[in-house]
Amino acid sequence: MKLSSTLTALLMCLGCFFSTTSLAADQVKTKVVAETSKKSTQAVEKHNAINVNNASAKELQSLKGIGEAKAQAIVEYREKNGKFKSLQQLTMVKGVGEKLVSQNAKQISF
Repeated sequence: MKLSSTLTALLMCLGCFFSTTSLAADQVKTKVVAETSKKSTQAVEKHNAINVNNASAKELQSLKGIGEAKAQAIVEYREKNGKFKSLQQLTMVKGVGEKLVSQNAKQISF
């Protein structure tokens, strides 16, 4: 009887151990999948980003709040002053403010 109780207790402990190990492994897998998904999303966003130093006025118009006039102003500023080096520099363009830049920050590259 004592041997039976000991074996039962041992099997229960092993069952708990393996179920806990399995749960921990699932949590690690979930974290890895989430991180991979986030990196993939960032890569897609970067791939779809508009390079303000190379984009035409028409391409710049695909950014939120950038119409024909602002797009042309960005191109003219770039031609006159050289390539943009930062998001903050975009605010130097007439009609482009910090709010507009922050709305499009993820879609802009240099």
